[in-house]
Amino acid sequence: MKKVPEIKIKLTDVTERLDEGYLLLSELRKEADAPVVKARLLNKEVIAVYGEEAAKKFYDPRNFKREGAMPKIVLKTLFGEDGVQTLDGKAHEYRKTIFMDLMTPKRMEEYHRILDNNLSHKLNQQQGEFELFDLAKDVLFRSICEWAGIDLSKMTRAEIDRVAEYQISMISSAVTNPATHIKGIENRKKSEKWAQKLIEDARTNPVAGKEDVALYAFANATDDQGELLPIDVAAVELLNVIRPTVALTVWIALMGHALFSRPDIYQRLRAEFDKLQDSFIQEMRRYYPFFPMLPAFAKQDVEIDGYMIPKDSWVVLDLYGTNHDERTIESPEIFRITRFIGKEKHISYDEEYEMIAQGGGKFKAMHRCAGEWITLHTLRVFSDQLVNKYEFSIPEQDWAIPMNQFPTFPKDKAVLYKK
Repeated sequence: MKKVPEIKIKLTDVTERLDEGYLLLSELRKEADAPVVKARLLNKEVIAVYGEEAAKKFYDPRNFKREGAMPKIVLKTLFGEDGVQTLDGKAHEYRKTIFMDLMTPKRMEEYHRILDNNLSHKLNQQQGEFELFDLAKDVLFRSICEWAGIDLSKMTRAEIDRVAEYQISMISSAVTNPATHIKGIENRKKSEKWAQKLIEDARTNPVAGKEDVALYAFANATDDQGELLPIDVAAVELLNVIRPTVALTVWIALMGHALFSRPDIYQRLRAEFDKLQDSFIQEMRRYYPFFPMLPAFAKQDVEIDGYMIPKDSWVVLDLYGTNHDERTIESPEIFRITRFIGKEKHISYDEEYEMIAQGGGKFKAMHRCAGEWITLHTLRVFSDQLVNKYEFSIPEQDWAIPMNQFPTFPKDKAVLYKK
């Protein structure tokens, strides 16, 4: 097997390299002329892999583990300490089951209904110009809280707006400048304090028959040893339902880009909506940048694409690169609305590695996003209402999507006009 080629990044080049954003790992691969590449900055090494075959080995728990792999700056803002993303083995599978038990067909239908009602109500109120990004943030936060059993009626509009904004802040501050990162840490602390109070109240005032509702499921959750989760950990896991759903605000802004900066896509979808809706959604998730990469540590020597990755290596799987891999995807830089016809649901319910916008592998046993089905229902509701139920004018705006920003979305946040 071949030795992994190495690219040394000079300290003076760090800012320029990081500015490559979602394209950084693909640029390193080009420089190394190899599908596997090691980057070295000072004394820190990371090996980057990509592609369907690499994903299969990356998600195999015999090869890689997640414990300790996620950088602290990400844990302190995006994921939180001691959440399900940091666990391995039995502890991970036990904790992940709590999430997956919330995602039953009945509960997904309930989420769909709640979101559909809330979005209709919000769009009916709109007059004149508005940002689709901001509208989606409000609707998604209110909808996921209602679905999760969180009563927002005692909060003021300003308080609701603040907590919703905290969820976006935790995402956007994970990899950014120091000032924004510090603000993100503060907003996570505020969010966790809010969630801890919810968990405390749910434990003090349990409600029978709510076992499949997120707030009560995490309030009563135990670890794999049967011990009740500490309140701070239960709060982190509750936020691991709330925050990723509000993060779909990014997908909705990107949907705005697909529909309203590309009249050809909009017209084709509207003409054959029932046939093309789910294929459009899956192609959106493949085509646009969302989460850039995932880290893990090699538990043993692992061969990927003919290269030997030594045990204990810090490895990242390039999600964006995998979803644009010319080796397995025909014309990956073209948005093809028909690409997933015939296998739309297969991609998110059975297929494990063909498209990994939200991770790969088996839902219960591996580190694949438990909220992928919430994502599908969210994108179905928004695409239906934006295409079929309302008419919008499209003001002149900047539709550019910065590849050096995480998360990224159109610069003007998809501005629409409704009479």
